[in-house]
Amino acid sequence: MRQVVKTYAPGFGLEVVEVPHDGGATDPERVRAVAGDAACVIFQQPNFFGVLEPAPDLAQAATDAGALAVAHVDPMSLGVLEAPGNYGCSLAIGEGQGTGNYPAFGGPHYGFLAARNEFIRRMPGRIIGETTDLNGERGYVLTLQTREQHIRREKATSNITTNQTLLALQGLVSLAWLGPQGLREVGETCMSLALYAQEKLGLELVFPERTTFKEFAVHVGRSARDVIRDARAQGVHPGYALGRAYEGMDDALLIAVTEKRTPQDIDRLAEVLAA
Repeated sequence: MRQVVKTYAPGFGLEVVEVPHDGGATDPERVRAVAGDAACVIFQQPNFFGVLEPAPDLAQAATDAGALAVAHVDPMSLGVLEAPGNYGCSLAIGEGQGTGNYPAFGGPHYGFLAARNEFIRRMPGRIIGETTDLNGERGYVLTLQTREQHIRREKATSNITTNQTLLALQGLVSLAWLGPQGLREVGETCMSLALYAQEKLGLELVFPERTTFKEFAVHVGRSARDVIRDARAQGVHPGYALGRAYEGMDDALLIAVTEKRTPQDIDRLAEVLAA
């Protein structure tokens, strides 16, 4: 996500200021110190390392500085984690690969954007509202649109959207099938399996003092890229080499455990990494 933001920002004349992590999470005071003239503060929950950020404090730091707090969230975590709007965020964004869609080598997926009521007329996309026809029958229409979306293309807010309706429909069906309790059970399953994986692997955690969701980072004692190569030779993809994104973390491996994995899968991973 960082690279995407940095790629798009110059075209809009935006400056991106990145606040480095402190032991796997973001310090709200460091955010407050640099957000004085910022339009928004974007943070991920859970973050790239799988660590839970102090989200309410980060949102408050952004608000205190006069910036909009924007949370990038994993929708499958919201059965166990607080909703961004409840801890003061103005917008919540994310992508829905985990909600009924395949990894598909990185895409396509569908994205989502939610906002407080005061921003709803500035949201891109096509918002559907319910109404009745001349016979009193229920119907659905496009609503909350600016007329520029139809007559002034250069000022339209919907030109940035693409049609990923099938993917969004799969996400909708998946979430409707799960329901609130099912979504909570998925989140609890991810956390339980990740904890089991940490114990089974027995490797040193990169951020031992931090709480994680379904991802966690471990030291593997040598180049993580070499570990991944050797594990793949045995039919197992163990995770992501953090050294690709962060200097000084060449021996760190980021492992993700979702509800799709089983204890037997984790046992196999532990066997391969031990070898």
